[in-house]
Amino acid sequence: MYKKNKWIFIGLLLLLISFLVWFFLNILVYILVATVLSIMGRPLVLLLDRIKIGKRKFPHTLSSIITLLVIYGVILGFFALVLPMLITQITSLSAINPEIISNSLKEPINWIENLLISNQIILPTDNLEGIISNKIMSFINITNISDLANTLIGFTGSLLVAIFVVGFITFFLLKENRMLLNGIMLLTPLKLQSEIKHVYLKTIQMLSKYFLGLCLDLFIVITLITISTWFFGFKNALMIGFFAGIMNIVPYVGPIIGWIIAMIFAVSGVVESGQTLDLMPVFLKISGILIVINVLDAFIFQPTIYSNVVKAHPLEIFLVILIAGSAAGIPGMILAIPTYTVIRIVAKEFLHKSPLVKKMTEHI
Repeated sequence: MYKKNKWIFIGLLLLLISFLVWFFLNILVYILVATVLSIMGRPLVLLLDRIKIGKRKFPHTLSSIITLLVIYGVILGFFALVLPMLITQITSLSAINPEIISNSLKEPINWIENLLISNQIILPTDNLEGIISNKIMSFINITNISDLANTLIGFTGSLLVAIFVVGFITFFLLKENRMLLNGIMLLTPLKLQSEIKHVYLKTIQMLSKYFLGLCLDLFIVITLITISTWFFGFKNALMIGFFAGIMNIVPYVGPIIGWIIAMIFAVSGVVESGQTLDLMPVFLKISGILIVINVLDAFIFQPTIYSNVVKAHPLEIFLVILIAGSAAGIPGMILAIPTYTVIRIVAKEFLHKSPLVKKMTEHI
């Protein structure tokens, strides 16, 4: 009877925890984002703490404030740089005559249509040109642009609240670096506290390196795409580089989304500059640039950077991302490497006698 009541109690407790997680999901997201920002900012705090003014150490509180300002400064700097250009592009897209794009698509569409008909993928009666033209018109329709603007305005209030809350939490996580650890220790049985503390410290150390590696990878990809598109004469090179590059946060699927965004900005730039729109050269140039850079990123930059920072074999990283993508889609692919890193650290601490765990964690 006692055991039955115990399991009922545990079940009800898990249901309660699940409900609280769902109900306070926004707050949990704020805490998670603040934790990530504090992990990324920790090296700068430690660097500033080493500064001495005469015989006095640099105030730790001031180190935390400066670090938070640097983090927010970088984020706001990106928005200040990108947002005006984004608004300009949205305005340009709303002014584009869909017939211009539709006419420029006739030749490649006819070629694709004949290819599909010859392979019996579509029927001769299907009008591929009409279908694509309708899609373009619905995408560029001014109503959609207006809806987007209204959505952005409505989102601004929530964003300001999120910025304040995340900043407030991040400051205290930077200032009191043991706050999160102390909270975890309160929920940990005494006999496991030593192991959990070691797991926490090792996780923070490796995730700091991972997020710095992620920033380095994004910087390399954005820079290469921007320089390449500028070299080939695209007016919106910085916008193409930024958005196509930032989508690389999503492994494997992100480059496809980035290609679509790059094509939209490239076409918008051509139309805005008053040039004759010929989509085939634009398509070939953008596709060629992104294919080359994304292949370099997928097979050289990412495996090299991530394998070094998380101490795992490049093939191991590749397989982990594929498995996570199959199990949880795009969110799984984004969280695959940090989650796998935490699992390896926990496994090494508690399952260190296993030969498989020894092999997988020998470098951490």
